[in-house]
Amino acid sequence: MKALDANRLLRGFSWVRLGLAQLLLVLGPLLPSDLIPAASGGVFALPLLVAVVSSGALLLLGPVSQPRRIAWLLFLLDAVLVTAVVAATGGAQSIFTFLYVLSVTAACVLLSRTGGLVIAATSSILYTGLVFGRTVFPLTHLFEPPQETTALELLTMFLNSGTFLTVAIVAGGLAERFNATRQELETQRKTLSDLQAFKDLIFQSVGTGLIALDRDHTITALNRGAEEISGLPAQQAVGRPWSALFGNAVPLASIEAAITDNPRAAVRHEAVLRRADGSAIPVRFTFSLLRSGDGDRLGLIGACEDLSTFREMEARMRQADRLATLGRMAANIAHEIRNPLASLTGAIEALTGNIGAADARDRLTQIVLRESDRLNEILKNFLDYARPAPLVLNTVDLVEALDDVLLLLEHRAVPPTFKIAREYPASLRWTVDPQRLKQALWNLCLNAVEAMPDGGELRVGAAAGPHALEIWVADTGEGIAPGDLSHIFEPFYSTKPGGSGLGLALVHRIVQEHGGEIDVRTEPGLGTTFTVTLPARRG
Repeated sequence: MKALDANRLLRGFSWVRLGLAQLLLVLGPLLPSDLIPAASGGVFALPLLVAVVSSGALLLLGPVSQPRRIAWLLFLLDAVLVTAVVAATGGAQSIFTFLYVLSVTAACVLLSRTGGLVIAATSSILYTGLVFGRTVFPLTHLFEPPQETTALELLTMFLNSGTFLTVAIVAGGLAERFNATRQELETQRKTLSDLQAFKDLIFQSVGTGLIALDRDHTITALNRGAEEISGLPAQQAVGRPWSALFGNAVPLASIEAAITDNPRAAVRHEAVLRRADGSAIPVRFTFSLLRSGDGDRLGLIGACEDLSTFREMEARMRQADRLATLGRMAANIAHEIRNPLASLTGAIEALTGNIGAADARDRLTQIVLRESDRLNEILKNFLDYARPAPLVLNTVDLVEALDDVLLLLEHRAVPPTFKIAREYPASLRWTVDPQRLKQALWNLCLNAVEAMPDGGELRVGAAAGPHALEIWVADTGEGIAPGDLSHIFEPFYSTKPGGSGLGLALVHRIVQEHGGEIDVRTEPGLGTTFTVTLPARRG
């Protein structure tokens, strides 16, 4: 037992001892003379006064360095003092033999079972000696007349002595069990305290911001990372509703519904968080279900991450990518314009020379006109790409637009093995710019036909879902090389001889203007599929 706990128990025992001694001193004069004869009054009061003085002195001294030794002295002293009280109040017939039991019980608590047994044995010896000294061997005949011995008194003596030992055994066992349980609880409490401290250390030290919410979306915990991101100290945030601090930037109701449907899922949401100082930062939240050890749902735990650095990096990468694209585009424009310019220059120089034959002059003139048209077409496509006209949205039947594009293809010079598979319904209405979409579909289909010079199958389809429309154009050509796949939507990038490299770039621009996306799947030797996804704008 620790010294602090032993001192606390010793002081408690001293207070009880002091109170009981004072109570008996007050009740002493009120007891009948049969219990306390006039000649025994001093013997009754003296041990009680000794108990009062010793208890008071111990309380005044405060904590002692060796409380266990002091406890041994007090219990041995009490065995003697109780024996004196019992002797003054009738010996074997005394009503104060219960004081032995109290002393033995207290000894079991302060001195363990062994100490209780020692005090019980000491009390039994003193009590037995007292009874024998008053009755069987009247050693006290000098102070009082000898009393007659009865079988009942002897039986009472043995019963009381046995009771002292029994109380010591039972109370000692209970005291040991109590001490063991207390030590175990103390160990568990310390372990839990250390574990909680360890959890708090991890919670506060992790770099990611963590915010714990209860079922009512009230903030219950906030670590340092979340304090830095939100700009709020934990003292101001804990106990307040989420909406009062972060507004409606994060739809907690829909997030909680998604997590309820799949408790093991983590829902991510990006939002712009406006702090109290007026600044705004992009933040990514990842919400998960917060559970107790037995699996009960407690609320939500949100991990927040400041995306400012990532956004700045993305902006720099986009700028670098735009500059690189601009450089490639300038080089491609120069390359595309150089060829017709060279032809024009040669033809004009020849025309300005001395050419007598009319047919030669006509051929040179045709070259000038053809290359001029080629330059005009290059510049027109470039301007269409660089300065797109605003969309003119109308709700139209896309099936008609698809049929018009495929009808034009069927009248082109194609190999006899070329065939078209239509995979769209009889009618499909959607809100688009029909002219721009036709241009995109024509470019995709023309690109697919050129990818199958020896013939093949062109599959064109469309399907409407609850939130988006999908249009796909698939061919059975040679596919796109992996090295070219990442550049196919760049302007003036072409792998075909004589290609301008603006067809797929215009398709990509038109799809983006509609708020959609375009996906490419290709397998070398098996073909390529372009899938256009447009958002729901149905009329």
